[in-house]
Amino acid sequence: MNESEDELEQQLRALFADERLGVEPTAGAGPAIVAGARRRRQRQRVMMASTGAVCALGIVAGGLTAFRLHTQNGTTQITASQLTASETPVLTPAPEPPSSVPTVAAPPPAAPPSAEMHASTELRPPPRHGASTPTDAPAKITSGSLLTADGLGGLKLGMTETQLADQGIKLTNAKHTANCTYYDVQGAGVPAATALVSPSSGVVLVKPDGAAHTPEGVGSGSSKDDVLASYPGTSVESGGLVAPVGGDGSYLFTLSDDGAVASVDLRSTNQDCAG
Repeated sequence: MNESEDELEQQLRALFADERLGVEPTAGAGPAIVAGARRRRQRQRVMMASTGAVCALGIVAGGLTAFRLHTQNGTTQITASQLTASETPVLTPAPEPPSSVPTVAAPPPAAPPSAEMHASTELRPPPRHGASTPTDAPAKITSGSLLTADGLGGLKLGMTETQLADQGIKLTNAKHTANCTYYDVQGAGVPAATALVSPSSGVVLVKPDGAAHTPEGVGSGSSKDDVLASYPGTSVESGGLVAPVGGDGSYLFTLSDDGAVASVDLRSTNQDCAG
């Protein structure tokens, strides 16, 4: 019995002992009243405790449903709906953050050669050795004297008889025509040749004795196709093939019966000589 119960019992005893009430309490009335008061207080305490517990649970449930607890490093999370008054929180792993390192895709495997490539490779005939093609360059001729677009050694187109003598070039065996004279030419630095000299135009024809070739490698033994390939402006005349070489000169390629070049000479396009 605590202090408050003692005070209550004393007050009740004093009340019952009061003569003004005019009622004589029965035996054992005091303890019965005290026990009843004690039970009433206990019921009030139980009700207050229950009400407080219900309120606390409501507050906790309302707060937990409003937010979600996350751990600091983001590896676990607690869902409010998973928490109850009688259950232990369940920790579920959070998704891992994406890696900052980009993923490099492996290159696709190389595609095997197609059937068309195999077919084109297998069906292509191998090149024939010695077979000529349109892209083949003409065979170069280097035998004999070199006849350039302006003359043969020191013998040049347009030179007069006086100029030839000054160069030490000898003119022999003169053969006169209607207007011009043929000479056999000899001298230092000049291969044996025949020259046709015009009184007004000087040397208008240079014909080497024996084999000769041009700087383009066309000469005695070349084919007609070689001449046409080397000199696109070549024309066909009764004496052979005439190929202009710029300025006042042109080559005359004489062909043999088999179509090959038999000889080559240089002549001036401006001349007044016959033949």
